[in-house]
Amino acid sequence: MQSPFSLRIFVADGDPDGLRIVERFNASARAVVFPRALLPQVKARPELQQSGVNFL
Repeated sequence: MQSPFSLRIFVADGDPDGLRIVERFNASARAVVFPRALLPQVKARPELQQSGVNFL
């Protein structure tokens, strides 16, 4: 059994179905979650200027 942990979900534009940035406390990983239709807008964000792993 894994120990419990906390997640922080930041809803960047106020729309829960839009851009969401998810972070686990005490970890360096970050997930950027958004609908494919928002890709042109989200490309300019600093979170996507870093290297990472992408899931489509």
